[in-house]
Amino acid sequence: MANEINGFGPRNLGPNSSVDSSRGRAEAKGESQQAAGSATTGIKEDDAVTLSSGAAQLRELGQSLADSAPFDQAKVDRIKDLIGQGEYQIDSGRIAERLRQFETL
Repeated sequence: MANEINGFGPRNLGPNSSVDSSRGRAEAKGESQQAAGSATTGIKEDDAVTLSSGAAQLRELGQSLADSAPFDQAKVDRIKDLIGQGEYQIDSGRIAERLRQFETL
């Protein structure tokens, strides 16, 4: 469970601890559900989450990237064929220049 991440849960409190983690979680959950007024969700009716405009834009960008192809399969196939035929030429000067440009960003 979330309270046991990285070994810092109730089971690892030390030799003097008398915490029963499963009972403690159940009691805490029951108390939050009673306070919220809903025995099934534990969420108040007036609770809401609002995303900022930046977060909404990031969500849209992530969705558009997920929908697009991660690479050009036709280009990969063409280069693969050229390599197989021994005709693919590597321009080391161009690669070096692109790396230099990238490092100066």
